[in-house]
Order: sequence, then C-alpha cells, then structure tokens
Amino acid sequence: MLYEFAMTPDLFDASVANTDKSAGVILTELLRGIAENGLLANLHKDRWLRHVTENRATALPPALKDKVFTCLKVLNDRHRLVRHPKCMAGDPDTDQDWLNLAFDSHDRIPFHAIILSQVLIDSCGRECDAFVEFFGSLDSAQWNGRRKRTLSLTKSDTDYRSALAPILRYAKSLVLIDPWLNAQESRYFDTVTICSNVMGQRGHARRQGRIDIHAEAGKQKPYGRTVGDYLTAWEQKLRPLIAADGHRFRVFLWESLPGSESMHDRFILTDQCGISTPGGLDCRTHSHANSTDWSLLDEDVRQRRWADYDPTMSSFKLIGNAEVS
Repeated sequence: MLYEFAMTPDLFDASVANTDKSAGVILTELLRGIAENGLLANLHKDRWLRHVTENRATALPPALKDKVFTCLKVLNDRHRLVRHPKCMAGDPDTDQDWLNLAFDSHDRIPFHAIILSQVLIDSCGRECDAFVEFFGSLDSAQWNGRRKRTLSLTKSDTDYRSALAPILRYAKSLVLIDPWLNAQESRYFDTVTICSNVMGQRGHARRQGRIDIHAEAGKQKPYGRTVGDYLTAWEQKLRPLIAADGHRFRVFLWESLPGSESMHDRFILTDQCGISTPGGLDCRTHSHANSTDWSLLDEDVRQRRWADYDPTMSSFKLIGNAEVS
C-alpha cells in the first residue's frame, strides 16, 4: 500500500536525462508514482534532496527541471520524503557513496526498490534483489507491483502489525477513527496498542509522535457512565503505552447531530497517507473468518477526512476530549 524507494542522485543529472529522449518521461513518472503511494528515501539526514536540487538537477532542460522540482515539492508537502541517518564518515562525495548509504538503510529495513543507473550497477560490486535499472524501471516487477492500493488481511495481531509497520514507520501524527473504539474492550484497545508499538520504528532511532483517537461518546463502555468517566478510563489505559513507547495521545468523543452525517466510516490517517478500514479497527484473537480490506485513500480524500475531525470545523458535536502525555 505504501512502498519505500531509494533513488541515486545521478539519475537527476543532465548527462543521464539527455542520453535518451525517454529519460525525462521515466524520471517524472517515477516521481509521480511514488507521490501517489510511495515514500522516497531522503538519505544523509535529508541532504539527498538538497544535493539533488542544488547540485544535480540544475542543468536539466528547463521544462523537465520544472516537472522534477514540482514532483519533489509534492513529495515533500505530503511528507513522503523520509529522513534516513547521516553518513558518519562525512558527506558523500561520489554516487557510490550515496549508493552505500542506500545499502546501509536497505540492510536495516529493505526498500521496495533501489533505482539506479546501469553504470552504478556494473561498478558497485554487489548484487541486490532490490536493484531496478533506471531505463527499465517502469516495466520492472517492483514498479508494477506497487500499483496495489488495497490490502486483504485478517483482523489478527500478526496481520495488523505487518500491515501497519510500513504505514506508521515514518509517521509523526496518527488519527484512528472508529465510532466503536473504547478503552474497555481488548479487541479495540489491542489495535491502539499495536499502533503505539510500531509507530516510529524506523530501524534506527525511535521517533515519538502523536496519536489521536476519535470515537462516539454513546458507544463507550460500560454504558451509562459520564463522559468524564470514559476519558479517565482512556487515560488509565494509555499511561502504560506512553511509558513504553513515548507517544502523546489525545482522545476525542463525538456525537452525531440530528439530520447530519453519522459517524460511521472508519479510517487510519497519518500525516503521510490515509487508509479506509470499513470493517472496523477491532483486532481479534481468532480472526481467520474475519478478513477485511484496507484501501489507500487519494490525498484529497485524506485531507477531507482529517478535517472532518477538526473540532473547529467538524460537522459532529464534540462531547469531550482529553490529552494524555
């Protein structure tokens, strides 16, 4: 659903783009495709982007340069350019140095693909299943495999952790939306626990973020308690997760207004992507017969659903909320 790629900086050189009239098309299609449902490694603690825009892509033909810079801006605006550790030996001097940085990250958590030139493939002295040669990239199995935007899975701890790890690895903010989410049923709180456990697990330094929980006040359990009681119950259950994983939490309890849209659809939203989870966010011990489908949202839909639960503009009525940190 969300696939991470690395690209070596030489692909942005005019010398590569001018070797074949198709090169510019390939480069822009790669960047546009990654912006749709991918992540791009911003190697050397985000200096990859600076190196590409200031040192490599400056000599591209103007029309191609505009397209490339626009694509990189979209990736950056969507938080899809993800920071990787700095090279401890100093700034990379050669394309091989940049490729070595990609290897370091790939050895920690494998990329879906490392896109590079044939020259680098021939000279690097290493075989790697993730290699995708630039000019053949759009026809490669790795590239065509990333077109899958829907994931079928069981509502199990194993499947949820496997699916959520790449979605939450680089996320700074997470929003869980399900009217039935409550602190008292393990099948719902287990999902919150899984999200807390995997969020920010980048294979090196752990990133702490914020997790927002949006549920319906009238569906909290046990029934008949006050909103304050429910928020206190959430706080008590979340404290151990904060101690273990370091994330901050906010809990929002809502009510649908008469004659307006009901709080029905379920989502996992982050600052990078949105996932529709129509079967709900409950996680079950015995889930072999409870398969469900998660689908990646288009960016405009992600933004709209995020705004649906902004207290300043939501069509739902906010009954109570609490911050736990």
